Amino acid sequence: MRLAVISLLLLGACAAAPQPAPAELPGTGEDAGHTVLYRDTWGVAHIYAPTVEDGLYAQGYAQAQDRPEQLLANFKMALGEYSEVVGEPGIPVSLLSRMFDHAGNAEAALAKASPVARGRVQAFADGINAWYAAHPGDVPDWWRHEAVTAVMVDAFGRMFLNNWSIDEAIGDLQRGGVTPTFVQSARGSNQWAIAPARSANGHAMLLIDPHLSWWGPSRFWEMRVHAGEWQGSGVGLAGSPYIGLGHNAAMAWAMTTGGPDTADVYVLTLNDAGTHYRYESAWRPLRKEPVTLRMPDGSERAVTLEYSHHGPILARRDGLAYAAKIPYDGDADRNAAWEALNFAADYRGAVAAGATLAMFPQNVMVADTSGNIHYQRVGRVPVRAAGYDWSKPVPGDTAATEWQGFHPGEDLVQMLNPSAGYMQNCNISPEGMIRGGAFDPDAFPPDVWTSAAYGAHHGWTNQRGARALELLSGDASVTVEEALAIANDIRPFGVERWVAALASSLGDDPDARRMSAWDGRLAADSAEALQYARWRMSLEAEAAGQALRARIDDHYAIVENRTPKVVELTDTERKLIRATWRQAMTQLAADFGEREVTWGDVFRVGRDGRSWPVEGGGGDQFGLTTLRAMGYDEPNADHQRMGNRGQTSTQVVVLSTPIESYIYLPVGQSDRKESPHYADQAEKVFSPRLLKPSWWTPEALKDHIESRTVLR
Repeated sequence: MRLAVISLLLLGACAAAPQPAPAELPGTGEDAGHTVLYRDTWGVAHIYAPTVEDGLYAQGYAQAQDRPEQLLANFKMALGEYSEVVGEPGIPVSLLSRMFDHAGNAEAALAKASPVARGRVQAFADGINAWYAAHPGDVPDWWRHEAVTAVMVDAFGRMFLNNWSIDEAIGDLQRGGVTPTFVQSARGSNQWAIAPARSANGHAMLLIDPHLSWWGPSRFWEMRVHAGEWQGSGVGLAGSPYIGLGHNAAMAWAMTTGGPDTADVYVLTLNDAGTHYRYESAWRPLRKEPVTLRMPDGSERAVTLEYSHHGPILARRDGLAYAAKIPYDGDADRNAAWEALNFAADYRGAVAAGATLAMFPQNVMVADTSGNIHYQRVGRVPVRAAGYDWSKPVPGDTAATEWQGFHPGEDLVQMLNPSAGYMQNCNISPEGMIRGGAFDPDAFPPDVWTSAAYGAHHGWTNQRGARALELLSGDASVTVEEALAIANDIRPFGVERWVAALASSLGDDPDARRMSAWDGRLAADSAEALQYARWRMSLEAEAAGQALRARIDDHYAIVENRTPKVVELTDTERKLIRATWRQAMTQLAADFGEREVTWGDVFRVGRDGRSWPVEGGGGDQFGLTTLRAMGYDEPNADHQRMGNRGQTSTQVVVLSTPIESYIYLPVGQSDRKESPHYADQAEKVFSPRLLKPSWWTPEALKDHIESRTVLR
């Protein structure tokens, strides 16, 4: 194990063990002016510190305490060294990080940053190093660096965020008919904002609901902070400073996947030797960069990366090379964007974050204590020449396709305080954010409006977006309790149309009456929910069943504010529905010995062999996607399916003064198996769909302190 043992005198003395909480409010009395890490009864870190730098130091310390191995693994991914940790599966991640030089761009960006900004990232790294210096047993054998550095921290943030654009480039390659060796990530999220006029308590409300993997680098970590002017609550990634998603004292911010086009692929003609590519009237050499990847057993893999002036070569085929280009180089200061969010005084802080052009392609939605709700579709969008299909590889042999700068923030799709009093974006086109439509797609350049990676140009929505519109547009006075219920809604949009089709096809069968009486919710105690799911999966396995989905589903009707189309089933379709229903029920009984198995018997949340029933689902093709969205592993030997992605850190924020917020994680705060917070949230709040209060203010935290550690 290697890690520099940094003097605790330099880092600040850390308490040997947690100490009892004083009688005063957190951060006052004997703790005033000190950096103190409190843990609440869920093990969540509450940081009280005199300065921002002290708060970031404590954040790094606490992350290392909770996620000691994942934290360092995240840095290894960003450095292109993940093969040293996991072997063969780590090669693609390592190569992408080397190709796009996250570490080099981080070093360049930090060199240009202000001393204050650079010092804050370093303070975070210092806190991480302090934990490992005091607990060397937490350092894995594969970690060979002397210490965590600010460059590593920034490189990890770049790796995580830039992967959206890298995946866009991979998509361009696929649309050009070339199959890449790299796999794209599955991502999704929900967000909505409610204006004071539609809120029962007169305050704006915001849903923050990212849907990512529950494991690996996207596994969020909870925190609350009171450190000088840095005040807030929310989540971040293990290895990243600041609050990634959450709220400060005046504004809350959410993000969902979907945005403008921020990546391109250039097709290059190679010479016979494959060493040069044509550009204008000359041949340019491909730059070659040898890379050595180390494996856990000490062996090495030699790989040669190739580059054109456009960017790294993703693929070769038939005498052509395909170069990817993304705009997030050393000039894109990702920390500046998150500082703008964390220290915002109102929605204009989010506008400023977008104006940095350092944010990855996202839908950013915010609400503030002044009653504003705001939306912006952000990203660093190149100015491109007309006349090319930029959703596919474009000619790379001409200066005509070179980027001509970047669109400024004011060019991006955005909206302030819509008259409807609400808006939502559940990974949909901006036009579908409000019932009746929100934007005219033709009012924006196509690449500013959307990337082909995020769906068709217009005329569509998904099951979550339609359900969000149904609930938000139908409630003119949303209470906090109703907001929490909408965030965790488990009824798929349009389910009644499918149940009606099933019932009419089954005729006088008792199953028709039973399913007609079902409330359509994917509830843990519902046998009908599981039967419906099994039927839809059986139906989808048939090509004719997929065609039937295209006829029955009419999600976009709610965007257009019209009555859904009427579907008259043919005799052939009714026969197919009856056959697939009987097939599904027969298989259900064969798998479990009976049909009366409930949704929660099969769909579970948990960790290391312990699990609990979970409600809600995912899979638009099966009609099972709910606002409480989740994805599941393949069935195990007992035909159970464990949740593995979806709601990663759902938050509902009420923009009162002070702000109230509610949150949960899908498993728990800690990665330490001996910790009571290893899977406590899975059992006690995630399984029953109960968002817990954040206890963000000192008054709220006072009676819920589990431990207290004075850091310096």
